[in-house]
Amino acid sequence: MLDLTEFKLVLIEWEDSSQPLSSWFRIDDLPEPSHVECVSVGWLIHDGQETKMLAPNMGDTDSKENIQASGIIRIPARAIKRIAPLAERD
Repeated sequence: MLDLTEFKLVLIEWEDSSQPLSSWFRIDDLPEPSHVECVSVGWLIHDGQETKMLAPNMGDTDSKENIQASGIIRIPARAIKRIAPLAERD
C-alpha cells in the first residue's frame, strides 16, 4: 500500500466565477455581480505558487510507480481563501 503521507490531505476554500448568464439582458437590468464560494477536499498532489492540484480519488496505491488519480481539480492560487490540513483516521 502506498504511503499517502507523501501528499497532504487538505480542505481548500476558494472562489470561482458564476455560471454565465444564459440570455440577453439590457445592461441596466443586469443582476448584481456575484461569485461562487467553493470547498474542495483531496490530496494536494501539486502545491505550486500559481496553481494547486487536488486529487480526491487515488488508485493503484500498492505501487508507487503505478499510482493513479481521478477527479483532479486545478485551482488558481489567487482564488484560494484558505487551506486547512485534514487528519486521516485509521
